Amino acid sequence: MKHAVLIFITSALILLFMSCKRVHDDQNNFYITEYRIGRWISPDKRDTLEFVNDSNLIRKGYFYGYESYLYHIDGTKLFIRLPSSSVETQHSILKAESGYVLLGNMYLTMGFSDNSGIFFKEKK
Repeated sequence: MKHAVLIFITSALILLFMSCKRVHDDQNNFYITEYRIGRWISPDKRDTLEFVNDSNLIRKGYFYGYESYLYHIDGTKLFIRLPSSSVETQHSILKAESGYVLLGNMYLTMGFSDNSGIFFKEKK
């Protein structure tokens, strides 16, 4: 009986450690600078955010030409500003998971339209 309990406890501990490692591996998301660097593309491919490094961002797309910005993240907010300006726009990070991010306040809208933007990390 003691042998069965010991095997059960050992198995439970192994599963616990394996699941902790899996959660840690899933930290490849928007909040990690090294992972964030690169091109993030909207599903319709009309808008892209290219994170050059930990403070420079380029936005290209249908509604936007080639525009360079400075950015920083504070908690669950992405702040973006033109290099020549002190005015920042604030974008809520609504969801950040491995491979995609959902950002609020990305588009000008009228009325009850959703102005959030989904961006998927470009795979190389």
